[in-house]
Amino acid sequence: MTTTSTSVREKAEALLTRIERVDAAVNAYVAIDRDLVLREADRLDALDPSARGSLFGVAVGVKDLVDVAGLPTRAGSGFFVRHPESDAALVRKLRDAGALIVGKTITHEFAWGITSENPHTGRVRNPWDLDRIPGGSSGGSGAALAAGLCELAIGTDTMGSVRIPSALCNTSGIRPATGSLDMNGIFPLAPTFDIAGPMALDVLTVRDALAVMSGVPIASGAFAGRVARLRGGRWDELPPDVATALDAAADALRALGIAVDDVTWWEDGLADAAATVQRHDAARVHAEFFPAHRDGYGADVRAHVELALTVTDEQRAAALAAIARARESFATRTAPYAALLAASVPGEAPESPAPPTFRPAVMPLVAPASVFGLPSLAVPIGAAADGMPLGMQIIGTASSPDAVLALGAAYQSATSWHRRRPDLV
Repeated sequence: MTTTSTSVREKAEALLTRIERVDAAVNAYVAIDRDLVLREADRLDALDPSARGSLFGVAVGVKDLVDVAGLPTRAGSGFFVRHPESDAALVRKLRDAGALIVGKTITHEFAWGITSENPHTGRVRNPWDLDRIPGGSSGGSGAALAAGLCELAIGTDTMGSVRIPSALCNTSGIRPATGSLDMNGIFPLAPTFDIAGPMALDVLTVRDALAVMSGVPIASGAFAGRVARLRGGRWDELPPDVATALDAAADALRALGIAVDDVTWWEDGLADAAATVQRHDAARVHAEFFPAHRDGYGADVRAHVELALTVTDEQRAAALAAIARARESFATRTAPYAALLAASVPGEAPESPAPPTFRPAVMPLVAPASVFGLPSLAVPIGAAADGMPLGMQIIGTASSPDAVLALGAAYQSATSWHRRRPDLV
């Protein structure tokens, strides 16, 4: 990716002006230093063309779990703050590739939620309908992209936090394989499952960004292999518009000559096992803060921490054993396939405040890729009757992201859902 003849400074000034005008309504950003952005833009403009990297001038919003030198990291909290003097490892790689870091995007408090309704920063609003949630916990990143307030955004995905806002905001984003990126300089939620991932308006930008962030080249060739559409259990308990959109997505791939089969696999207890491990991990993260700052947590996250502190080592071990058994059956059932199609969210974005049924409806759908440590790419696949976005995830069966990115790129070459934009002035 490269910019046009417009200088990076001119582009930055125009973007900052748009943020000032639009973000008062969307509330995607929590920290921007205008002078810092313009100085960085000038530095990029001064580079010799031979020194300009693959992301030269690309404007990036960074989730407020991830350290950016010169901006506070608050992790969506009302009491926690650190002032990093250096970038997180993956931010440094983006800068080295020529990216322009714009600011920090709002996250659900401590990334422990999927609505981005944050009592400390105010709720993030979905640019497609400001009365609705954008998903989370990387909701600020998804909303910033959809609103045209950046070109690339960094999220994290412990249990769907890239894929959920991508589905609800009509953006693309990938949860890479667990362990495939350097997570230094990123506030943790549950280290067993935590991973960062790039989000953008299209799969090709996601691919370019992930190659930079990982330092591993990603194949740009055509998709090779068979595809399974996951069936059974919650995979089939979808509203008609989501099921119809998934049918159409499978048909679009078949029209490209890609074999797509229906494959039945479901494990009822997997989401509960995932929650147990996540809670046990998160309890260790928050044990040092919670006694002194209990009243500083928002009500939902305070309840999460209180429950997490009761999870025992034995419960964690039993949950990991259940995950291992499920992983074995999943691998056996999906062995002939390179990628799997499934819903990320069972419907469109709900109005805020999100109903209590939203989280338990979503978690079983996003849990498998998270607990099995597999790459999962989110892409837009349609619109509900009222125009709100619908999305799917493409889950890889191997740790390499190449297959899901190739399949996602093929799908977007044949469809135009990812080109839709909300009606924001």
